[in-house]
Amino acid sequence: MKAGYSREDFNDGTSDIFQVLDDLNIRFEIQEHKAIFSEEDSKDVEILLKGIDVKNLFVRDKDGNYGLVSMDLHKRADLKKIARTFGFGRLSFCNPDELMQHLNITPGSVSPLCIMFDTEGQVKLMFDENFEGKNVIIHPLRNTASISLSFEDLKRFAEYFKHDWIMADVYKTE
Repeated sequence: MKAGYSREDFNDGTSDIFQVLDDLNIRFEIQEHKAIFSEEDSKDVEILLKGIDVKNLFVRDKDGNYGLVSMDLHKRADLKKIARTFGFGRLSFCNPDELMQHLNITPGSVSPLCIMFDTEGQVKLMFDENFEGKNVIIHPLRNTASISLSFEDLKRFAEYFKHDWIMADVYKTE
């Protein structure tokens, strides 16, 4: 297995996320589809994979603390609850430049797999507590496909790239 991966490996085309997953013995199923940039766009795409459809929120507070939250696509996030759990101040969403700087990704393609590019460990990772024991459906660093993999394997992926995670209830109560 390759010792490590860098942004340059992906920018110059010498590596791809599927090779990384194979190298880590992470099994997945893939479905190609039209580009999905938002939850609204996803309504026109029928995902046939098994698992929880995931949306990812890249957030920060005014003190420069960054967090990546992975949660059920069809539920509403409680940003105050998320901020308290992270130990952050009031949250706002990151802009495209911050996405590229910290996660090497453009809007619409954010995925917990992007954590591999946070080599400085500046981004905290939070997963929906309802993922435990299930498969999750995420983008493979591009929004023209989705993959289904076990949550256990996703946690193992994060560990390989030296990231701990927090499991939390991230939802607004109705």
